[in-house]
Amino acid sequence: MENDYTPYGFLSADLARKHFADADIALKQGRHIQDYGSDHKLFVFLDEYYDRGLKDYYLELFKIRLVRDSSDRNVFYYLDFLEDSRGKLGKDNRYRELEAEKILFAILLLNLYKEKFFEDKQLKWSDLEMIFKESEHKGYWLTLLYGKHKKNYTPNEEDGVKSKVIRTLQAFQRLGWVHIIDRDSVHFEILPAIERISRLYADVIENIDVLDTTFELF
Repeated sequence: MENDYTPYGFLSADLARKHFADADIALKQGRHIQDYGSDHKLFVFLDEYYDRGLKDYYLELFKIRLVRDSSDRNVFYYLDFLEDSRGKLGKDNRYRELEAEKILFAILLLNLYKEKFFEDKQLKWSDLEMIFKESEHKGYWLTLLYGKHKKNYTPNEEDGVKSKVIRTLQAFQRLGWVHIIDRDSVHFEILPAIERISRLYADVIENIDVLDTTFELF
């Protein structure tokens, strides 16, 4: 029969009927999907059909790439633009902007993730405080977070920085870079998809002292 061929036959699969819509929305919102927590079912769907029509679907219809990436052998998926292209997604959906200080914080998390190669990837507020106030680069972090470097800070200043860190972690959780275990105590886990930072901002990591005020992020 004519017209029997359908280039995106995966759409009729049971997994697609259950999970394609959720996976598609998450990917277009900039999420990195990995085999973790509530993303497990979406990951299974993407992993099953990545080479069976899914990557062609995004490339041919939207001119964007569905990327299979990995960190420490943990696979994750995300959408990325072709070189010199914004694809066919609307501007409001196709990228987010991160402020320079969020980029720096993400680079810090990436470094911590790599340092904890065979360890638990969880961190608490006390771990961050030690980095901010006792590390080799404490002057840099205190100036960045508090706006000035001094010996002691008021409770209001401390609370303000903690709230700022929580908001940043919430933004990173939406992207699939961290999982917040307890918001109030700032207890969280860094996820494998944080490796995306090294792809997005390789030039920034190499020239960490030279930053613009914002960077584009899909």
